[in-house]
Amino acid sequence: MDEEATTHALIVFGLSLLLGPALGGLVGWLKSFFWGVGVGALVIGFAGLYGAATIGWHRYQSIAGTTGVQGSLVEFVDEQSKDSNGRTTVSRAPIVEYTASDGQKRRVKGLGGGLSGKEWGDAVEVRYSVADPSKALVADFQNMWGGVWGLGIFGAFPSMFGLFFIGMALKEGRSRYGYGSRPPPVREPTPVQKRWRTRGTVLANIVFLAGFALVFLYPDPEPMKQFGAGFMTIGAGAMLHFLVQSLPPALEFQARSILAIVGLGFLAFGYGAWMMA
Repeated sequence: MDEEATTHALIVFGLSLLLGPALGGLVGWLKSFFWGVGVGALVIGFAGLYGAATIGWHRYQSIAGTTGVQGSLVEFVDEQSKDSNGRTTVSRAPIVEYTASDGQKRRVKGLGGGLSGKEWGDAVEVRYSVADPSKALVADFQNMWGGVWGLGIFGAFPSMFGLFFIGMALKEGRSRYGYGSRPPPVREPTPVQKRWRTRGTVLANIVFLAGFALVFLYPDPEPMKQFGAGFMTIGAGAMLHFLVQSLPPALEFQARSILAIVGLGFLAFGYGAWMMA
């Protein structure tokens, strides 16, 4: 289901990986390094976001005409693929059997990541088209929304870095031409502000370090659960640092925005790992 939309989105994103650096290099040569990096990253980021939106919209439309049923895992099949270097890798794809409303049993092949911990006979949710029961997909996060999540990440973070470097380019331009060359007066924090900032920094550091501990100590044998819990906690710690540095008198936005980008990155990767477990 939605194979054409997925193929179209991947082609657009693949082209952006060629166009982005080329256009960024041209802009960097004509204007400045920051402008070049910013424009190149935005081309890639917007292509990723476009792909995520395209797949998400088509998936939403296709799901609207489906109904859910409980199927069962019947087997895993090995699938071989070659990378750009010609190396062969083998992955296991699950085969799930389901019975549609017409009483006929059918099978659908899914992606292996989210079902790797299941065994023969385990229940698996399936959604199939009411109009054509032979069209179906495994109804877990990876099979339904994995493509949206993946392209969303590959779109969001280049976009954020692109906006960051565009901001740096604008700041560089203002300094070069004398606009805003007089820096604002530095405000010294009051004793109360220092106290709250210290407490917030300590709390953020504790959360941050707890995330690394959860990667190894989370009480679940599933590695994706461990990584998901740990990465989301690390992301929460980075976001706490961002909020603490935003307390008045706040650190310059471009400096603290790195904390927000890192925090959102860990949260996104952690959430995806958790959902695919």
